[in-house]
Amino acid sequence: MVHIERKRRTHSLWLRVAGCLTTAALLCGPLPGFWSGGAWGQQAPMQLNPSVYLQKERRSKTNFAVQRLLVEPPAPNLTPIALPVTNPTSALGSALISCDKAAEGYQAASLPGARGEIKLDQCYRGRDHLVCSFNALPSEAKYLIENYGEIVNANYPAIGNVEDVCRRTPENLATDIEKATNFRDRFKILKAQYEARANCANRIEESLRDVTLPDMAQAPIILKSMIDSIEGDIKGLSDAQAQLVELAEKMDSSQKAILTIQKIHRAMCVRNQSVRADVEDGAIPTLLERTGPFTNR
Repeated sequence: MVHIERKRRTHSLWLRVAGCLTTAALLCGPLPGFWSGGAWGQQAPMQLNPSVYLQKERRSKTNFAVQRLLVEPPAPNLTPIALPVTNPTSALGSALISCDKAAEGYQAASLPGARGEIKLDQCYRGRDHLVCSFNALPSEAKYLIENYGEIVNANYPAIGNVEDVCRRTPENLATDIEKATNFRDRFKILKAQYEARANCANRIEESLRDVTLPDMAQAPIILKSMIDSIEGDIKGLSDAQAQLVELAEKMDSSQKAILTIQKIHRAMCVRNQSVRADVEDGAIPTLLERTGPFTNR
């Protein structure tokens, strides 16, 4: 009897222990439907990490802004092109001022475009003013070529011996140096005027490419003729400028050579050597040639 009673108590004790363990497992174990991996992944971002959505929203806005930059062309540079100040006392300055006076009262033009009115650069005062100034620039270039080309034709850099150096008088060398300096100053002014007005014409040409003429049946043909007209004006000016640039490069070499020749002349040439050199070449008659041979009288 005692043994049977002990068995019952032991069995009851084990049942209580098993019940406690089961209860603890239910309390401490994962709850179905909430702690499962799927539900955690779905609910945790909203409840525990809302900054993730803010970051995604920022990235979305940034990507949209980048897409707009890629689709929309950049805004054109609207900084007006400034034309150099002209000197009214010079021939070129006087001609350009005359063109400016003829264009007084001109109002800045605008033409229709796909994104609204296209305002032409303020440097442009109509094609008549553009052509007038373009005609003044080649005239100055022609004057420089005709009046200063003789210095280049003297071919100072090619002088190869002291005799040729001494044939040049110091006065002629000084005169050519002065002319070369004057050429350099006038060329610098002409170059600045040319570059500014050529840039203005190029800016107008670019603007014309954005123009639309929806009310004109032959809009493409009209626009092409407008652009071709500006291109033709620029080409005529560029040809004359190319010749002058070539002359300016040769003039610079000549001026440097003259300065070197002056130094050699002071160091190596004797007084009136240039006259004797001309005598040797037969340019000036000798005393014997002027008086004739000596005879006994």
